Amino acid sequence: MDRSRTYRGITAAQRRAERRERLLEAGLELFGTIGYARTSVRAVSAAASLNSRYFYESFHSREDLLYAVYQHILSDISTRASEAMTSEDTLEGQARAGLRAAWTTITEDRRKARIVTLEVVGVSERLERLRRQSRQALAQLTADNALLLAGSGVRLRLDPVLTARFLMGGVVEILLEWISGDLDASADDVVEHFTVLFTAAAYAAVAPPADAGQLGIWPDFVCAGCHRLPFWRL
Repeated sequence: MDRSRTYRGITAAQRRAERRERLLEAGLELFGTIGYARTSVRAVSAAASLNSRYFYESFHSREDLLYAVYQHILSDISTRASEAMTSEDTLEGQARAGLRAAWTTITEDRRKARIVTLEVVGVSERLERLRRQSRQALAQLTADNALLLAGSGVRLRLDPVLTARFLMGGVVEILLEWISGDLDASADDVVEHFTVLFTAAAYAAVAPPADAGQLGIWPDFVCAGCHRLPFWRL
């Protein structure tokens, strides 16, 4: 059979790709609303307006579909955060831009937030491995950008990657509170709080200049610009 033949101007490969996108969208909808445990292959296929046999054309199992949906969300977060950070040339500016882009990407679609924080947890070792890798990759990106801005020859007293991973865990916990309705804070408040924490932690990771105490500059060096944020003085 010629798999390259067209039907109404669309090739077989294009039709398969279109069916896969419909299944991904159906997976996002069902996993993000009723949850992974309550979603069947038949339900996903029906939501995509496809016969169930087409499901297995693109995915081996429900877990395979969840993996692909989760991967797509993570890719979107990483891309938008990276793009937002490239336009900033200060540590504080990069932290704010990256955090705002990531937070907005997840919370603008509640389905994505549920999948990222709840539905992928404990499903399979493969998904757990992807969860760890995604957090570590975002932490590495944060640390790399901080070190790039700090310049060569800077002395460290804290591991920047370990510090970033610690902070990423806090972001996930706050996101869980947002999903459950226990977070009484606007997106701007969340972003600004985390901007202060990420910026302060980045400066705290750097060993002070040898003469900082004599010159009296270390307090400002620790978090340059943080004093401008209203809750920094609380």
